[in-house]
Amino acid sequence: MYKKRIFGTPPEPLFNMRALGMSAELLEETLYVLAEENEKNMDNAMERQGFFRGGKTAEYFFLLCQELSLPSEARYLAIEIFDRFMAKHISELYEFIRSNTDENQKANWRDVEKRIKTQLPLRIVSCTQIASKLLSHYETITPNKARRFLNSIGSHYSTKSILKSELRILKTLDYYVLFSTPLAFLETILEILGHNDTKAQVKVLHDISMKVLDIVYLRHYELYAKLCMAATGEKCTKEDRQKLAVLASDNMLMAVSVIGTASYIVDQSMSDMVIEQLSCITQIPQDDILDFGTIILEIIL
Repeated sequence: MYKKRIFGTPPEPLFNMRALGMSAELLEETLYVLAEENEKNMDNAMERQGFFRGGKTAEYFFLLCQELSLPSEARYLAIEIFDRFMAKHISELYEFIRSNTDENQKANWRDVEKRIKTQLPLRIVSCTQIASKLLSHYETITPNKARRFLNSIGSHYSTKSILKSELRILKTLDYYVLFSTPLAFLETILEILGHNDTKAQVKVLHDISMKVLDIVYLRHYELYAKLCMAATGEKCTKEDRQKLAVLASDNMLMAVSVIGTASYIVDQSMSDMVIEQLSCITQIPQDDILDFGTIILEIIL
């Protein structure tokens, strides 16, 4: 049945429409701001980040946002919020138990772990709530809507508990929850690519890149383990985890590698030219894009 939409999120950016799109100067400034934020994220990357970014967690967020008819940007932002919250939340709980003089520290920590696992659906929905509000989507997830969804999957919470969970996430992250997701990098770079070369198949690249980006999230752990292996020649050790966290925080590299992979899928004969242009736009060496893109392609195939 056709669903009438008044204020809907467009399925894709308005590529190659110079009369309606951003000017070259504004695109350059946007890329500069994203690059600065990317550098800051890499400098501040923590070893414990990334454990809740991919695999089943990403799949849960994808299905939830699909069920609630949220735009693609919402699911990526919700995952980023959840990953950072869980990393900090679990660390704080662990430090609290460890600093406790109680002799039953192990038993206390097991109880905390059980509570964390029980609350996972609530935390995931709360992170998605926050993401939907930050994107000003016309179908933001209200507490009542969140409660109905949680009840439908067997997690029964009151509206008050849902509001407290949302506040807990915001306080834990010091209210800093508006992150630029890999999708923002990807779409900005594609817009610049289309601006520089009007013959570029930007809309087709965007469509395929979105699918490739989903795979990068769903196979996150396998992908970065292969990257670590390629870089060090051996399995990722505890000492390598910090370097891996920095690499996983590089959204600019992820975006150009995803676009490079998509270009190879769309038209192998044009792939080298696209990667060359991506390197010129971002100043990321072509070899780095090829290495990352090759691993993504191996996982897809």
